[in-house]
Amino acid sequence: MRELFEKQLNETQPLTKDVLDTLRIKTYFNGDEKQIGDVVLFAVLIGDIIETEGEPIELPITPITLNERHFDLFEYNIGFRGAALPVIKLKSV
Repeated sequence: MRELFEKQLNETQPLTKDVLDTLRIKTYFNGDEKQIGDVVLFAVLIGDIIETEGEPIELPITPITLNERHFDLFEYNIGFRGAALPVIKLKSV
């Protein structure tokens, strides 16, 4: 998962107190608080396809913020290779 975010990890400065104080949204996608020293990463979270009355419905695509502590929650969606942001989905339980 780290290789998907390599460019962001190399080019993004960790959060400082001053920057953190100015953020409008102070939490990640899952409600975890952003912390001083975090490198905030951006990705697109896609939902699974579910069946409703025999018709497939794709759940929403949502831009999210995360950090390296969240990598174990996701898997890469290989069908979106080359997208501007990493396209990921939650790991199946």
